Amino acid sequence: MKHPTREQALSWLALLLVLVSTACSTGAGTLGGAGGPHSDASIGRFGGNGVGACALTSGWATFGLALPAGVATSWVQIGTLTTQTDVKARWPDGTIRFAVLTTKVQTAGDYTISAATAPSGSFVPVIPAASVALIIGSVTYTAPLPSSASADTWLSGPLVHEGRSVVAPRSSANVAHPFLRVVFDTRVYADGKARVDVTVENVLDMQGATTTTYDAAITVAGRSVFAKSAVQHYYLTRWRRVFEVGATPISAVKLNLTPFHQARALPPFLTMVTNVVTSAAGSSYDILREGALLQNMPAHGGRQELAPYPDWTARYLVHQDPRQRAMVMANGDLSGSWPIHVREAESSVNSGLGSERLVSLDQRPTLWLDGRAAGNGVDHIRGRPMPVREYGSLNPGPGQSPLIPDNAHQPSLAYVPYLITGDRYYAEEMAFWANYAMLRTFKRDARGLLMSNEVRGIGWALRNLADAAAYYPEASPVRAYLGQKVLNNLQALDDYANAQDPAANPFRILWIGRRPDGPQFISMWEQNYLAYAIDSASKHGFAGGLAHRDAIARLQLRLFTSDPDYPRAGAAPYVLGVGTPKGSGFDYYKTMAEVWNATRSHTGPFAGRYGPEARLNLMMGVESGWSGAQGAYDYLWPFIGAANTHCPNGGPDIPYLACRAGWAIDFYPK
Repeated sequence: MKHPTREQALSWLALLLVLVSTACSTGAGTLGGAGGPHSDASIGRFGGNGVGACALTSGWATFGLALPAGVATSWVQIGTLTTQTDVKARWPDGTIRFAVLTTKVQTAGDYTISAATAPSGSFVPVIPAASVALIIGSVTYTAPLPSSASADTWLSGPLVHEGRSVVAPRSSANVAHPFLRVVFDTRVYADGKARVDVTVENVLDMQGATTTTYDAAITVAGRSVFAKSAVQHYYLTRWRRVFEVGATPISAVKLNLTPFHQARALPPFLTMVTNVVTSAAGSSYDILREGALLQNMPAHGGRQELAPYPDWTARYLVHQDPRQRAMVMANGDLSGSWPIHVREAESSVNSGLGSERLVSLDQRPTLWLDGRAAGNGVDHIRGRPMPVREYGSLNPGPGQSPLIPDNAHQPSLAYVPYLITGDRYYAEEMAFWANYAMLRTFKRDARGLLMSNEVRGIGWALRNLADAAAYYPEASPVRAYLGQKVLNNLQALDDYANAQDPAANPFRILWIGRRPDGPQFISMWEQNYLAYAIDSASKHGFAGGLAHRDAIARLQLRLFTSDPDYPRAGAAPYVLGVGTPKGSGFDYYKTMAEVWNATRSHTGPFAGRYGPEARLNLMMGVESGWSGAQGAYDYLWPFIGAANTHCPNGGPDIPYLACRAGWAIDFYPK
């Protein structure tokens, strides 16, 4: 596989350098640099039993590491430093798939990460004093952090302890608030340095739970660290703030992502991606706000978050600018603002899943997260109000959040923050969004099928479901639950693709009757989202779905390889005409000339429209060795990867993919 331009050749050269000299950074070679194309060689090398490397400043470093199968069995070590390894997920062969690493760095520099044996030792964490006060009317509800270490541990070993305490705030009369909860994820290092991670939740499925207004105040180690009046805490949302205690600094970490690529946890991105830094500032980044997203998630039109990963995330992964990291993490934090979060109440008949009490379709197969559920005679959420429905009024009713979620435009907000930091909050956000995708689907059962969504909704929701299922901690039953739902969906997608009659439907057209433009059209770009999600799930190791993926990708390839019947210049149309309705049935076109005649008025240039989406399907063909795929890729590449094209950001003198960062995925290393 090769790209036909000098720019792409340089991209492959950069990837080769990464493979030869992996280090823990994909940002600038200097620890505090503002960005620029990365040079792993400037950070360090690893070999022998090395599995990675990293650039660290002095202080306590805690971060995530994804590894390919077979490279580390039980523990890893950062340089010669004492290292704690908290394994969260393993490969089928028992080796580490994802772990959270902790070490104390005395000297800033580049460090090799190697397979190792576990260090000995332990310590007793001293929990800092902390409390959250919520003033509702004339009543103050207080949630104190328990002084003893929690047995619900996230990190545990000789260097760091992190445990979770879930506290119901209580009034001075010792009356617990019925549905508001405060979650303390308290991290204490061996020298007494601490991090108090506070999440305030309004997510319990119980009668009487509702939007509540309060004045909030947080105190940590005797200091007032946060205060906000008149917080309207919408039902099914949560907000987060993190505070440090102690003088030891927290290390700035730069990760080389080669092990993540080798594990297929994250795709590599083209180095041409511009380092446009977006600031996480302004009122939209306040608690329970939308951050960089639109409040109306279902709004039509392209934007930065509608991609395999948001543009701001891709730019961070390429350049690792610390300012862009703040943007990625801020939007990960604000993923809690959307009214999609549901836990079983402590008093519920259903236990939910694990200590998370995540609502389960296995326990409640007809549960529908929609205000109409009760009227339709199916299981429903008992609190109120339910979220504003997509494609309806944009004016929230009393107590409704102005943030309107949906599946068809669902971004990936928490997955990369989780992989980079290993924070428990982000892990749970992954699970909440994955579960929401199933609960929001109209025709659902215990299998968690997404099939009745818009095609793009199946794609984006399946991506989030598969990402969460692959890397959520295996100690929790949530991971097995989500994993089975991925397998169920992949099987259903294959069943649909394999049911097509090759005589009646020779081009294996899928998903007719799903477009508002008319039943005679399908949308290749929507189906490209789905094909990408299936391909990503396959790379995570989930079986199934490839018949469906290949049907979509081969049709895309056919549009590039059917000249003159179908001119390849129109191979990325807005909609594709594929046949004509006939009574209750459908007559599929049998020639590409017919398809072209029905499509020609809906085509446009590759740059500025759907060239990047088509490219991902062609990449699947190239990776699979399909005839004509490399030639089609080589034809498309100059339009979006070489020719300078005006971009929404970054200026007119860069290729389109350079500014469509979330779509600028490169081939995985072999």
